[in-house]
Amino acid sequence: MTDDVRRARKGLFSAFAGLGVTAAFVPAILPSAERAIGADLSAAVPALFAGLLVGVLASGPLLTRRPPRTALVLGSALQAAAIIAVAMAATPALFIAAAAVAGFGFGLVEASGSVAAKSVAVGSATGLLSALLGTVAVCAAVTPLLVALGSDVRPALGALALVPLVTVVMLAGPTPAVSVAEAPAHRDVRGLLVLLPFAVALPLYVGVETVLSGWSAVIPERMLEVDPALAALGTSAFWTLMAVGRFGAAALRRASVSPIVILATATSGAAALMAAAGILVGSEPVWALLALAAVVVLLAPSYGLILGLALDRLDPARSAAVTGALVACGAVGGTFVPALILLVGRDPASSTTFFASAALCALVPMLVLIAARTRATAPATG
Repeated sequence: MTDDVRRARKGLFSAFAGLGVTAAFVPAILPSAERAIGADLSAAVPALFAGLLVGVLASGPLLTRRPPRTALVLGSALQAAAIIAVAMAATPALFIAAAAVAGFGFGLVEASGSVAAKSVAVGSATGLLSALLGTVAVCAAVTPLLVALGSDVRPALGALALVPLVTVVMLAGPTPAVSVAEAPAHRDVRGLLVLLPFAVALPLYVGVETVLSGWSAVIPERMLEVDPALAALGTSAFWTLMAVGRFGAAALRRASVSPIVILATATSGAAALMAAAGILVGSEPVWALLALAAVVVLLAPSYGLILGLALDRLDPARSAAVTGALVACGAVGGTFVPALILLVGRDPASSTTFFASAALCALVPMLVLIAARTRATAPATG
């Protein structure tokens, strides 16, 4: 491995650490911000993912003209600015707008980081992506602890912007080894059909994960009626469980367990437990939360495995454009699923939220099995 590749990998881990801070900061600060501003800020979650969707879509043309480093630096800088704005916001409009900007920067980094991971990975992309997403989970687990400690001095939490700024500093020198992706000379439509199950599974999974992560502080606050500062620890618990699930899946992969088996088994179990949470939320909220905790562990590795399996079917020339499209599919789910659930159920902690999420989750293992069958019968891209 050359020095340029090592530097590119370090920059990637730094960028994904920034993603962890952004992913956890907005949900964790929601209860204390609602108390300080005096308004319901639940809409900040779909706004965050709407910004993410725009960022991912913008990354496509950017990645075909500039190296991933450019999008990584720009996205990290936007996240840093948005974190400061969220911490300082005194009105609902400013808070929600800052959340959208944070999502835009997140989308740029997630898409360009996935492309860069494909370029510098040794062997399958699933390995490096699992490690990067594990880094996201660890950093996201720590962030709410800081939010809980600083809930009474919310503007001081803008100091968390230093984490994404590290990426700006690390990558603001000569361009690392990762280069501009070349457009493929031709498109094999039949080959690209192999990716269709992943393009459908990603928005379903990301939508369910967004419900759990985006409202990870709001759900326990409303179910157990706890203090907002204590509720912020719900986001820390969520990302700790995500780290457990992701590193657990990585251990299973090292033991040569098929990613298809992991995905199908885990998402099926998660759907059943999510439905159980919907049944228990009114009468046994503590047991409902425990069921949701198990759901998080089971769902945790899904995104990296789905995206990694799709990337393994691509040649390098196609990875930039197609990866952006796949991440965009996920962002669509993160944007619209919480918004629709909020429109129908009106309460993130309602049984409607959990039943709807269970139904969406149950579709993922079916798509995974279709993907396995398509892999066996269709030619690989390239």
